[in-house]
Amino acid sequence: MIICICRRINDQGVQAAIEAGARSPEAVQAHHGCEFNCGKCRNTMGEMISESVDAMPANIPLVAAE
Repeated sequence: MIICICRRINDQGVQAAIEAGARSPEAVQAHHGCEFNCGKCRNTMGEMISESVDAMPANIPLVAAE
């Protein structure tokens, strides 16, 4: 599914950017070497980032109490 019509970024492209570390819509655009044009995709990208980050396991190291 196309997410950003202006820059032709689909859902797989957004997901690839998230997996590479993008944590904002601007970072997704930067991952693809572009900037926002109309910005209508910003909310959808933000939702996809939130869903992906929420689904990631927390890597909180356990520390022994003294």
